[in-house]
Parts: sequence; C-alpha cells; structure tokens
Amino acid sequence: MINLVPKWAYEYEEFWITIRRRNLWLIKIRYLAVLGLFGFLILGQFLLDFNLTSTQVQAITAIAFSIFFYNAIIQVIRPRIGSDPLRFNSMHISLLQILLDLIALFTAIYFTGTVESPLYVFFIFHMIIGSLILPGYLIYSICGFVVFFYTLLVFFQHFGLIDTHLIQGFYSEPPVRIFNHDLVFSLVFATMMILSVQIANRISRNLLRREGELRETLQELRDSEIAKQKYIMGVVHEIKTPLAAALTMIDLINQKYLGPVNEKIEEKLKRIQSRLADSVNLVNNVLRISKLRLLKITSTEELDAEQIICTLYDQIKDNFTSKNIDFKFKDDRIQKRMFDGDKVLIELAFSNILNNSAKYSIPNGRVEVKISDQDEIISLQFMDSGMGIPESDIEKVFNQFFRATNVKSGSIEGTGLGLSLVKEIIERHGGSIQIKSPSSIGTSEMPGTEIIVKLPYSAKVKNPLEEKNFNFEQSL
Repeated sequence: MINLVPKWAYEYEEFWITIRRRNLWLIKIRYLAVLGLFGFLILGQFLLDFNLTSTQVQAITAIAFSIFFYNAIIQVIRPRIGSDPLRFNSMHISLLQILLDLIALFTAIYFTGTVESPLYVFFIFHMIIGSLILPGYLIYSICGFVVFFYTLLVFFQHFGLIDTHLIQGFYSEPPVRIFNHDLVFSLVFATMMILSVQIANRISRNLLRREGELRETLQELRDSEIAKQKYIMGVVHEIKTPLAAALTMIDLINQKYLGPVNEKIEEKLKRIQSRLADSVNLVNNVLRISKLRLLKITSTEELDAEQIICTLYDQIKDNFTSKNIDFKFKDDRIQKRMFDGDKVLIELAFSNILNNSAKYSIPNGRVEVKISDQDEIISLQFMDSGMGIPESDIEKVFNQFFRATNVKSGSIEGTGLGLSLVKEIIERHGGSIQIKSPSSIGTSEMPGTEIIVKLPYSAKVKNPLEEKNFNFEQSL
C-alpha cells in the first residue's frame, strides 16, 4: 500500500477533514461532468449541428454512464473509509478518483478528435486538482504519464496508426495533418502541464508548510500554557499552606483552647479569621481554574439537572436559612431529558451560582431556579432579588478578579473569580451563560440578578417511572 500521508499529518484531524471535503467536492464536480457529456451530445446534435457518428455517440454515452457508476460507488464507500495512514484511507480515494477520471478523459478525448478535441484542456484542470491533494513526486509522475500517452495518441493519429474521430461540424473540411503542428502542439501542451503542476504544487506545498508551522506554534503555546498553569498551581499551593495554618491557629484561639480572650481582641481575631478564610477561598479558586485549564473533559456522564439542583440546595441550604431567604425551584420541561457533562465540574458551576444568589441577596429576599426546554437545549434560570449588577459592569463580571462596583463599595467580601470559573466550565461543555440585571423577580429597590445557563441535551430521555417531582416552594 502506497503511503500518501506526510508524517506530520498522521494524527492531524484537520488534514483528514480537508481531504474528505475535497473528495466530496470532486464527487459533486463529477456529476456535473456527466451532465456536461450528455449536454454535449444533445446540444451538439440539435443546436450546434454536430454530425457525430454512431461510434462517437455510443462511446460518449458509455463514458458518461461509467463516470456516473464509479462516482456513485466512491460516494457510497467514502464515509466508510478511515484515516489510518498505513491502510486504505481518504488519500487513496483521492488517487483513485484522479486515475479513473484521467482514463475517462483520455477515452473522451480520443473519440472527439484527440489533437483536435476541445476537451484536452481538462488535463490541466485535473493536474491542478491533483497538485492540491497528492504528494509532489506522485503528481509529477502522473503528469509525466499523461504527457507521454497523450503525445503518443497525437502522433499515432498523425501517422494513421489509430482511427481519427473528428467532430463533424467543427470544420468545413477535414484538417490536413502537419507534423510541425502536432510537434509544436505537443511541446506546448507538455510545457503547460508541467508549469501548471509546478505552480499548483508549490502553492500547495507552501500552504502545507505554513500549516505545519502554525500547528507547531499552537502546540508550543499549549505547552507554555500548561507550564504556566503548573507553575501557578505550585506557587499558589505554597501560599495556601501558611494561610491555612494561620487560619487553624486563630480558630484555636477563638475556640478558647488556649485560654480566655479579651472581647476586643476576639473581635479583631474574627475579622482576621474572615479575611484569612477569603484568602484561602481565593487560593482554592485559582487552583480550580488552573486545574480546569490543564484538564480536557474526556469522561462525561448523563446528568439530571433537577437532581443536581436539589442535591446542591440540600448541601448549602444553611446559607439561605441564615438570611431567611425564600427559595423556589420549578421544572417546566415537558420531557425530563438528560445532558452530558462532568458531574464534578457541573456541580461546581451550579454551586457557585447558587451561593452567589444567597450571598448577594438581602435578608427575607427571594431566590428562584427554573428549568425549561428550548429545542435541543436545556435552559436553567437562576434568579434573585438581591442588589443586582450595574449595566456598565454586566459585560465585565466574567473577567477574572473583576467585582461589580456596587459590591466593592459594600461590605460583602469576594475574589471575583467565581463567575469566571463558571463561564469556563459551561463553555467547556458546549453551553453558554448570560447575565441579566434586573432579574425577572427583582424590584425597583432591589433589581436582582438573573443568570441563564444553556446546555445541549444528550439523546437520552429520562425514564418516567424513575421521575420524582422535585418542584417545590420552600419558605425558610
């Protein structure tokens, strides 16, 4: 088996996608060629006064049917051909297409006059197409064979070694064969073929080289990003250790394990403890983001949105209870379909959103979560009646370390990394996230925030026998 694939393209999916796309394009072009041959017969006979012989009509008809037949076979087998460079692959399909087309073209040219045939220019078209697909050594070899055999046909016709099938109607009388004419024609034809192959192949080779360089550059960037994230993780982890130790020591003091503490000192220690806790939380978020950028989501499972929301609420409901927040959850989907995702990451994203809803809501406020269908997409709306986000800040809240201006002026602590992490997780799963303020349940005093997450459904539909009605309204 001839190896037609450059080594750099063995595992390069874009290369195979391009080859398969070109193969499909050639298939479509070939159907047009079939229509062109039949059009040549019909229009030539009835509009252009071609007086084609029965042999020519039969030959051109047979060629058209042959092209249609082998083209249909290639179209059927093409999707079944893989991308293994060491086995029959899409590049071999391209070579087979070009060789079969050249055989059909040689036959059509012979039965339409050879040197007098108007179809010989399609040889140049085939060489250009081949130069964009096949390796240089192979297309030059094919070009050499085409020039050699076409020149043979020209001189065989000149010396009467083969029959001449001129198109009656092109000339008022049969042309006189002149040796110099055929010689010059053959030399010009060979020159045009070689130049066409050389120019097209050089352009194709330069494009492939540039593509290879671009691929190497992208790989270097990916390697640099991995090295950077590993460095960040190492540094941040080292920062986390003394912070966690200090937090533990202050907690021991506040718990009175080391003896009684003055009230004023205790108050200061609690503030220090709160700031240290925020610092540890910041470090953890940086670590999560770094880990997320190092990982590819390769293992996913089918997840149930309502089950995840209700499980998370059970875990963090103390945040809502402490502020007497009214929490409502409603699933308006007609079909309880699943979506594919990494459970740990999806729970991390939804937990971040729910915690923010509680964090930025006022006491006795409201938080609502609503799930609905939108074609093949599940839509989750997280709504609260909190302080909201200024319109000028909405586009910036997904930036790392950015915090809305109305939050920074208040007393609520935070890192500005949560929504950045959420956005990256959702987009890694092929979804989208949008923020609106005011929310659907906001008021003029407390506009609130609404976060809309959309994720693509998987093909599976939840078994109705396994469904539980998680819709509830709980006032806390």
